Amino acid sequence: MIFKRVTVFGGAAKNINPRYNEAAFKLGEIIAKNDLQLVFGIGDNGMMGEVFHGALRECGSIRGITTPKLLALQCENPGLFKEGEIEIVATLSERKFKMFKEGDAIFILPGGWGTLDELAEFSVLIQTGEIKKKPLIFINLYGFWDCFKEQLTRMYTDGTLNQEKINYVYFVNSVEEALPKAEEIYHQLHK
Repeated sequence: MIFKRVTVFGGAAKNINPRYNEAAFKLGEIIAKNDLQLVFGIGDNGMMGEVFHGALRECGSIRGITTPKLLALQCENPGLFKEGEIEIVATLSERKFKMFKEGDAIFILPGGWGTLDELAEFSVLIQTGEIKKKPLIFINLYGFWDCFKEQLTRMYTDGTLNQEKINYVYFVNSVEEALPKAEEIYHQLHK
């Protein structure tokens, strides 16, 4: 395995469709079974909670980065985390930057405003050279990201994005495809 850590973004709401939660749990298991560290923004609810619980079930390594406010909002049971697994930072920007920097690949599950914010900031930081390119894999469960994929194609076709700005972005349809695709993209980026 060429990776050591995978950063995962996705919805943390409690009322997420259960089929997304099942896939998120499986993703956590896959990360842990491959001896990778899960880097995420903390949460024991929604998809982020399921990714955490999946990794925890397989005794995986966990690295949670959050702010005091998000910890209170997204984590009902902080006692589930072992000492040293949580880092609390002052701002959302610092949290996102650390999560981007620490992951060798970024996996995007279905999500809301926070997920959109995270993926946009990640791409802008790559564009400005503040972080190096790394695979950005959208896990397109049940077609969740289809419209976004169409929008990226439109942006490329209309010239608002060029190949250099999207050559690290890929879509897969299952959590099982994410890690192999990330490795493939990593090799393409580092020829």
